[in-house]
Amino acid sequence: MRRTALFFLLPALGALPVVAQHVPGYAIPNSKHYRESGVGNAGGRTGTAQMTARALLGEDGNTTVEVTTGALDSTTPPPGSFKKVQFKPLDPDGDAMFAQNFTPLSTGPGYYSFIAPSLYRHQQTQIQGNIVGIDNRTDVVTVVDTVKLRPDLAIQNFHLPDSVFVNTTVNITANVVELNGDTPATADCQLSVNGVVVDQASKIFVDAAGSVSCAFAYTFKSTGAQTIQVTVAGVTPADWDSANNSASGTINVVDPITNAAEHGTASFTDQTGGFPYSSTTSEFVTKNGLTYFQLSTTSGTSGETQDAQTSFSSGGCVAVTNAVSYQFPVDITYTETMDGAPVYSTKATGLTGGSSTTAVNLPMCGSTAVSLVQQMGSALADDYTINFSSYTYYDSASNPLQTFQEVDSTRNAGTVTYLSAGYECQWWAANCNTDPTNFYTWNTTTPNVLGTLIALGNTWTPSITARDATGNGFGGSLPVPLSPSQVTAGKPNTCTLPTAPNSFGYSFQYCSASNTNYTLTHGKVTY
Repeated sequence: MRRTALFFLLPALGALPVVAQHVPGYAIPNSKHYRESGVGNAGGRTGTAQMTARALLGEDGNTTVEVTTGALDSTTPPPGSFKKVQFKPLDPDGDAMFAQNFTPLSTGPGYYSFIAPSLYRHQQTQIQGNIVGIDNRTDVVTVVDTVKLRPDLAIQNFHLPDSVFVNTTVNITANVVELNGDTPATADCQLSVNGVVVDQASKIFVDAAGSVSCAFAYTFKSTGAQTIQVTVAGVTPADWDSANNSASGTINVVDPITNAAEHGTASFTDQTGGFPYSSTTSEFVTKNGLTYFQLSTTSGTSGETQDAQTSFSSGGCVAVTNAVSYQFPVDITYTETMDGAPVYSTKATGLTGGSSTTAVNLPMCGSTAVSLVQQMGSALADDYTINFSSYTYYDSASNPLQTFQEVDSTRNAGTVTYLSAGYECQWWAANCNTDPTNFYTWNTTTPNVLGTLIALGNTWTPSITARDATGNGFGGSLPVPLSPSQVTAGKPNTCTLPTAPNSFGYSFQYCSASNTNYTLTHGKVTY
């Protein structure tokens, strides 16, 4: 283990002006989806009336079929109304199995839904809507939609430092994946501390079979063990399986005055193999007691993702720590080696950040602090987000009592990272209860949407060097032993009971199974 000390020079004492940083140019509003794939919804129009249809198959074997004259999952009331909806499931040859009419519907808004217990994944369905109240006539719109699995959002690669300093900003990240591969979804990515939601990235979008990250920033106000949980809540359309929507862990919050005044942590994770999931769905259909058709479909993906986090910090009373305030601009260099060979490097130069002063009343270091000066900055450097911060507490005579500073780098897995309101407020001085916009950033500046994937070995070593305008600097290096393990998960084949014959003589039985098998290579070191 090798680490160097913080040795920035102090600025002139006294209150610094509040400098609000602007939302950086690389930030993209959540309302703009980074990608849209999967199995699309059917749409058509007649005259000025349009109709969108969606058939979503749930884990229980039931399919919810929806039609609307507006936008699905929107809070805006759709125009007009449906006088009649006709539904025709098609067999594997493309022939209509039967026709089911839903009427009268003229008193409802331009939305209608019903449950079909007889459909299988990727089955074609013909849906016809008789729409009134838009043109001076009844508009008839006919579409063919494909049955899709509901989205299944899950939390993976939940990263927490083992311990942090009290009253300092902590970055927490988690990877969110869509496991079923058919349907994208939106959700709120929430951070909870001891059971209370304290931060949130609103309306994140996860594409079908997609992988994204959520980044939070939180300041712990008390010491001791804290229970942390990240949850994707309010999944829209409704989630396939809510049991995998959360992940939790524990952080130990310590006082730099009474605990070791220097901390360092580094972690690396690689997933290689079949993921998110391989899914198999089967349908067995009889008509008037005779086999009509049997069909089974299997789909899945495979690939590789990596994420890495490194952080160095120090702090304490000025008499025992070398941590002092930054003098902007700051240059940060980051490198990685694998088994001693260089594999990655990037640099962020000329970082200016912002400063703020807050009145406090805290006993510390044999005196009382009356003001806190914070200096913080954040930037993208190729595949990494670089953050740096310093905190200095002053007494009533403007003497520094306690100082803290930190530099960290994060490479998140997946395509983009959604930033919480707390993250934007802390690092950009934006969205502090005044700007409702949430943003995301790309996880790479290269055409490879997964970022740079480095070759694996036995020991991964990240190094950070931060240098301020005076030439003084702070840095560290941590060797991290890596170990592989095989991850196998999923659900065994489960079948519904055959349905009773419907009025057309058809009986249905639906089966589904899922599995994932990949190599997880991981390592983490903390001091």
